[in-house]
Amino acid sequence: RQWALAWAAVLAVGLLVLASHYHSISRLQQELDTLAKRVNPLEQLQIETVGFDAQQSALQREIGVLESICIPDRSLTLLTILGTAAKSPDRRIQIEKLSLVSNGNQQSTEKQSDALSPKRVSNLSLQGIADSDVGLASYVERLRESNVFSQVELKSSLQYRADDSLGRQFQIECQFLE
Repeated sequence: RQWALAWAAVLAVGLLVLASHYHSISRLQQELDTLAKRVNPLEQLQIETVGFDAQQSALQREIGVLESICIPDRSLTLLTILGTAAKSPDRRIQIEKLSLVSNGNQQSTEKQSDALSPKRVSNLSLQGIADSDVGLASYVERLRESNVFSQVELKSSLQYRADDSLGRQFQIECQFLE
């Protein structure tokens, strides 16, 4: 009996300690459940975000492919500029061969609006006949004044004779940014 009271006291203290630990464990479990409810939507949003990032990457690749395929056709505009430059009441210019080559080089212009977008450099080669040196010089000057070409260079100019008429056979190289 002497020890029964001591064992009863130890048992009572043990039950109190167990009850207090059970109470703190249940309170911590409730807090954990509350935090899990808050975190669960964030995990779902992270999963959705990864899916959206993958979709965005796929769309950007498609846009890149479409932009590389859909290079705008500037040939009609160039023909208009060349025709306008050749238009003169007293001088005649005849273009016999025209070739347009788009290089893969990328350059950026000095303008602020275009500073971030790369531009493709293209070369336009013209071969033809002019009725005189003055006519050829004025044609080259009008091409330069059109402000379409970044560079206009007369590559060759040779005397040309056909059916009792003299002229200049020429080759002009023009460079422009697309």
